[in-house]
Amino acid sequence: MPREPLVRLRSAIEKPLQRCGLFRPATLPSFLGIGAQKSGTTWLHARLREHPSLFLPAEKELHYFDWNFHRPLHGYARRFADAGDRLPGEITPGYGMLSPDRISFVARVLPGVRLIYLMRDPVERAWSQVVMNAIEIDGEDPDAVDHATWLERLGHPRVRRRGDHAAVIDAWSRHVPEDRIMIGWFEEIAEDPAGLLTRTHDFLGVERIEARESGVVRPGRSVPMPDVVREGLVTMLRPELEGLARRFGGPCEAWLARWCG
Repeated sequence: MPREPLVRLRSAIEKPLQRCGLFRPATLPSFLGIGAQKSGTTWLHARLREHPSLFLPAEKELHYFDWNFHRPLHGYARRFADAGDRLPGEITPGYGMLSPDRISFVARVLPGVRLIYLMRDPVERAWSQVVMNAIEIDGEDPDAVDHATWLERLGHPRVRRRGDHAAVIDAWSRHVPEDRIMIGWFEEIAEDPAGLLTRTHDFLGVERIEARESGVVRPGRSVPMPDVVREGLVTMLRPELEGLARRFGGPCEAWLARWCG
């Protein structure tokens, strides 16, 4: 029998047992970065890897709980085998979009897990995502993409879901207590990276250290948003902007004021 079907079969047999607390690997992440995409998670991964009391694999975005869930949990655990006495964790922004059942599984196999979620202005985040997809995935020249196509892509459900910060927090907080969910802000990376890092260290329960570097690690290509596209996107996202401002205040109020006056 080919190896891959056997691997999938083993995983399917083990998963229900692991959900019940059985046959669970000893070393698994104590914290996860669950998003949001294009909100500074590359910066966060680089800064946390500098900490002597933390262990993150060199590869960001292991995607176990989304893309690779068909594989055994023990294989995922081996990625943290070198953690030793360090606190293990990983960052995969895609985890913010996990289904309720998958989130439930994560909470059961990682009891006590802490979550870090970075928020970014939904308008800027969505534009950054579709521009990245156009350049890096589709190999397009952004200047050749017409306004209607931009708006169609910006309205795609996957783009909308990745920037629906309130929905992500709500989905995870049904399974993880809110005192184990830390929210950071994309603006902090530029305006107060030391403060954001200090909050993160405190949240994870490790000693505070200074970052070796600051600023955005992977800023991406800057492509101006056409006025027509911006107007359509703001109209599309206004309910989210208003909801975030009411719920979280702070930077979210500034986002609403910036785009909706």
